[in-house]
Amino acid sequence: MSDANDHYPRAIHLQLTADLSLYPVVAVMGARQVGKSTICQEIAEAQGFARRTLDERDVREQAIADPEGFLEDLGDGGAFIDEVQRAPDLMLAIKAVVDRDGRNGQYLLSGSNQPKVGKSVGDSLVGRATYRTLRPLTLSELRFGEEFRGWSFLFGPDETAVLAELEQRAASSGRLDWRSVVLTGGFPRAVAAPPEQRQRILDDYVEIFSRRDILEILEVESAPRLEAFVRLTAARTGQELNVTGLSNDLGTPVTTIRRWLEALQRSYLIELVPPYSRNSGQRVIKAPKLYSVDAALAMAAARDTTPTGFHLETMVASDLFVWRDGAPTRDLYHWRLSSGQEVDFVLEQDGHLLPVEVKAAESVGVDEARHLITFRERHTNTPRGIVLSSDPEIRVIRPGILACPWWAVL
Repeated sequence: MSDANDHYPRAIHLQLTADLSLYPVVAVMGARQVGKSTICQEIAEAQGFARRTLDERDVREQAIADPEGFLEDLGDGGAFIDEVQRAPDLMLAIKAVVDRDGRNGQYLLSGSNQPKVGKSVGDSLVGRATYRTLRPLTLSELRFGEEFRGWSFLFGPDETAVLAELEQRAASSGRLDWRSVVLTGGFPRAVAAPPEQRQRILDDYVEIFSRRDILEILEVESAPRLEAFVRLTAARTGQELNVTGLSNDLGTPVTTIRRWLEALQRSYLIELVPPYSRNSGQRVIKAPKLYSVDAALAMAAARDTTPTGFHLETMVASDLFVWRDGAPTRDLYHWRLSSGQEVDFVLEQDGHLLPVEVKAAESVGVDEARHLITFRERHTNTPRGIVLSSDPEIRVIRPGILACPWWAVL
């Protein structure tokens, strides 16, 4: 089995390199096995950093027994430390070094237990570190693109230019089958495996996470029930979060379900997309929508074999999370009125909104845009609405509403 990290470029590479020139410490976060160690190793090698992993027993024992001496041995030319959570006092030693010498680009950190990494960095290095999230491979990266194509062009004021960009992207991509992309997913090890083995690899991932990794975070005894919870949330990807329903299905208190959900979020395996409700003029459904970070992982965890529209929506959401992470002026919502109108995604950038509907259909028209029209009537800071589907024709289906194939954007 080959390692997909050796073949696919990661768009975050340039951002991490820039961060090292701005901060003393850069921490790379993300789910287990998304390629954090690989991208950090590449950057460390390019920067001439020392490299250590606390997975190695002798290295770990030194970091635990003498964290100050461990850091001194690394020198002052910058260092990448992997599995940093395995030496609890190491962060305080890093803080002491950074407080004495505030130079940027001193440490690049990562680890597999993301809640512990995040807490230890956050507690010890406030104001001294920045976080970046590495997510599963995007479609841009699977196409060997070194830059994330992104969604921001859709906010542009010149509709002719937006349509031209969509045409160019669609031609560059070629027509794609979303089911195939969903089944491939973006976890490097699964991508590198033969197609018939991918679901088994991802199913093993879920089992190991549920029966080992998350138990270290939550310190609970019932691994089978926790695994059932992980699989049940995966089965509900793309749907509004119903904590009471999860509680009833598992026979577990609501307070426990909320704690487990938070653990999945802090482990970067799920995202909750909040509702957009500002100045809507009508009562908005308040529940967030739940998404797995990877559609193939969601299918494997739920033991689904046939992709559905929820998995297509999850695939789009995964790309949108990367876009949202890219700038502090961006955010992502969904929208649903109590009267039934709903929009899958509402993108926000620099105070402007972009509603997006995702359809699996191979032919779409005005009927699929009716809720986008409703949204735009209620929000004037909306340059246009977008219907993404498998319909290959790029066109204006109504003033302010564009239809395009999903592969022209992702």
